[in-house]
Amino acid sequence: MVKASTCDMRKRYFGHIPIPLQRVHVELTNVCEFDCLFCPKSQMKRPFGFMETDLAKETISLLGRHGICEKVTLHVMGEPTLHRDFFQILSHAETKHVNIGLTTNGRNLGTPVGKELLKHPLYQIDVSLQTPDEESFTLRRARAVNFNDYLSGILDFFFSYHQRHPETIFKFRFLNTRFQKKGMEKKTGPLKIISSTSELRRIFGFWADRLLEGLGADEPAKKGVARGIGKLVSYKWNVVEIHPNLFFETYVLDDWGHAFDERRVIDAWGGFCFGMRDHFAVLHNGDVTLCCIDYEGKTAIGNLHNSSLEEILSSDLLGDIIKGFRKFRPIHPYCKKCLGSTGAASWVFKPVLSVLGLKLLKPYLYSKVKLTS
Repeated sequence: MVKASTCDMRKRYFGHIPIPLQRVHVELTNVCEFDCLFCPKSQMKRPFGFMETDLAKETISLLGRHGICEKVTLHVMGEPTLHRDFFQILSHAETKHVNIGLTTNGRNLGTPVGKELLKHPLYQIDVSLQTPDEESFTLRRARAVNFNDYLSGILDFFFSYHQRHPETIFKFRFLNTRFQKKGMEKKTGPLKIISSTSELRRIFGFWADRLLEGLGADEPAKKGVARGIGKLVSYKWNVVEIHPNLFFETYVLDDWGHAFDERRVIDAWGGFCFGMRDHFAVLHNGDVTLCCIDYEGKTAIGNLHNSSLEEILSSDLLGDIIKGFRKFRPIHPYCKKCLGSTGAASWVFKPVLSVLGLKLLKPYLYSKVKLTS
């Protein structure tokens, strides 16, 4: 049941969750054609599979009917376009007027899948480009996929899609390795893509030139974007609009809650997380999890095959977890590990830094810049 309370302003709740959240992740599949070194797919123990089409439709309908989120993001692990009923699910969401965000590795955008996708006006498309040149593309372990073919397929799709649906938000995501994860690299080897401010500016400049040229942008617009890119720094989470509804975004390399670390992890005594505060996830098997970082489904608080979403989000377990994070105290064992540390000094300071970084310093660490008029 949706509950409402009034203070200075009216708030709506679905169970323990204030709504609308920014997004809910729906994982159509955890199967992917790539085996990226920086992705925890290689560490994942849960079975590979595909969400039942009826469950996907019912979940999207429910989220839309109750206004639980601003958009449904097809993403956790895996490549959503591999689902055999992918377009049937998109069409269903359109009939229910639910905003859909697609996160894709881009592999299928240059295939008939991309041509069919042109017919669907999505709310947002995020291409996890991550590796912006031929050298770094080797980190994707994409088997027989040629980088130039991969790149041209993405660009051709983008220009065609943007012409048809200019209102759709389009993001190119790049991996930022400015902050190394030494424990992770012991297992994966060196992970170096965008690791300095000069490299960030060079890569953004190259891609901006290519995209703006294809969009027919004039010289003043190009120069304005170039000046803006010249002011970016690599230690921030950069979200840069270079053209109306066209963004570049950097994601700082993450170890996915110590997924790759073979050292002993000391459970966190405190910390902060946005899970169930701005999002949660539904995995392909129906498990409802706290956040999109939980690639293994360890924070499952219920399953949609056994309980309704209302029952799951109204559970005492979730209530305790949310109350704990309000006091900056992780309750769930997986949260304690995810926010935990491998050293005593880090164990003391990391929770404080997570609270400061996510609550107080976010305006300084998160940079959203509009470089277009």
